[in-house]
This record gives sequence, C-alpha cells and structure tokens, in this order.
Amino acid sequence: MLIPSPPTLGRALALVWAVAAGFLPGTTTASAIPVSNNTDGSLTARAAAAPPWTAQHGLTSAGYQSTYDTLVRGGYHLTFASGYTYNNDPRFAAIWEKSATAAWATHHGMTSAQYQSLFNTYTAQGYRPRLVNGYTVSNSARFIAIWDKSPTPGWIARHGLSSAQYQAAFDSFVGQGYRLAHVSGYAEGGQARYAALWEKNTAGAAPWFARHGMTSAQYQASVDSLVAQGYRPTLVSGYVVGNVDYYAAIWEKSAVAGWIARHGLTSAQYQAEFDKWSGQGYRLTVVSAYTLNSNRDRYAAIWVKK
Repeated sequence: MLIPSPPTLGRALALVWAVAAGFLPGTTTASAIPVSNNTDGSLTARAAAAPPWTAQHGLTSAGYQSTYDTLVRGGYHLTFASGYTYNNDPRFAAIWEKSATAAWATHHGMTSAQYQSLFNTYTAQGYRPRLVNGYTVSNSARFIAIWDKSPTPGWIARHGLSSAQYQAAFDSFVGQGYRLAHVSGYAEGGQARYAALWEKNTAGAAPWFARHGMTSAQYQASVDSLVAQGYRPTLVSGYVVGNVDYYAAIWEKSAVAGWIARHGLTSAQYQAEFDKWSGQGYRLTVVSAYTLNSNRDRYAAIWVKK
C-alpha cells in the first residue's frame, strides 16, 4: 500500500505501548570497554572520526540483556533494536553508539498493555518515544522501544493499527503538519499491524516519502524509482504475514557521503555485507530482522558513509 507524502507529519496520541520482559534502564558512563567480534551473530565496527559503535544480531533475550548491560556500563547507548523469532524463540538485532545523549530508557519483550503502561509512565516524566518495533511471539505482538528526553516541537505515537487505520492516521497527521519519523510492521493474529511515530515538521526539513505493505519486489521497485528522484531510504521495516515478507520504509531527499541498502539477506549474507561496508567506512544505521518458515531469519539494513 502506498503512502505518498509531502514533506511533513506528526502529533500526540493515545494508542501506545508498554513494559515487560527485559527492563533496560539507559545510562551512560565515561568508562571504556573493548569492542570486538563475539559469538552468535555478533557484528562490530569502529569509526575513527565518528563515535565508536557496535552492532549485533542473533541474540537471545538473555544474550541481548547481557550485551546491553555490558555496553551500557562501557558508555554506549542503544540507537536501534529489532525483535524477531527463531523457532518461536525471541531474538534481537541491535546497534549501540558511544556518544553523548539525552537521558534515555528502553524495554523489550513488552506486550501491548505493558508497552502502553510504560509509555504512560515515561511520557509523564518528560520522555518521548524515539523507536518502537513490533514483533510476533506465539502469534502475539511484542514490542521493543526506546524513549529519551531530546527536545521536539511535537510528536505522536500509535501502535496496533491495521493497514487501513495506519493509512488514515498517516493522512490525518501529515495534514496537520507532521512527518513520519519511524514505522514498524509486524503480524498479530495473522494480520499486518503497524506501530509508528510522527514528529512535527520544521522549517527547512528535507522532503520525504513513505510506503508500507510492499512485497520484496515492490520495495525494490520503490527504491529504484525514488532514488532516481533524489531520495534515499532512511528506514526500512521488514515483517512477515502469512509467511510472505513485506516492507514499510521511509525515504528522504537529503545529502550524505554515501549509503547502502539491502533486504532479504540471510544471516551469513548480512554478516558479509556488514563486514564489507563497515570496512569501507560505512556505518550501520538500521537493521530490521524478520523470519520466514519460523527458522529462516532474514535482514534488511541501511548503511551510511561517515
């Protein structure tokens, strides 16, 4: 399903998310830790001129929590995280960065009710959601989210939306001067659902475009078409409904030194692409993991030249 958009979107809302397995309070410290390749799908890279960063995939819930604890103690903060399953067992792919940041917090393994409860708690304390990704465990939705206290002229969050509800929300918020900042597709009860964040558009913001419900071929065609018009993908969410992979994405007409986007990658292909592009000075900014046939994990990712 197409979602054409003029360069804008966003506002505040009520339908949002919660707490559950895996409370991860975000903190930063000054101490340093070594960052290197590890086991079970670990991905690591360093940048000389840019802040240090690391990324990992294939983490179990316990492995993710342990990695999180270690990296946060070393001064890293979570910038992106994606949940998925392997034989119905939760797995996680994530990116951390070592840099100054506003106060932040994150949780994973949340049910919808738990997410909503935490959402209410954090927003009452001055936090706003920066990322919310849905995934499916035993045919039920789970969420992983990041909140922080960064300034914004206005924002809106929604989750649990059907495709039609998402389209209606999108049209309404864009019409009120908001732009889509984040979108996650996931399945619940065998149907596609969406979680999304909008932010108030500001003067001089780059033009943008968004689409959802795309098959792999449609996503590729959209990339090709929009790139020819000067846009680049800034976010991609891969998700599976009825054992078919679909994609939701955001494009922006903004200049960067270079970028790479890939989707439909196996774990081995993803690792190879990661090694190739990080070795050439690219930095992973998005990694979305999803699963076909319960045990065929796949990855969609974006790298940006730093």
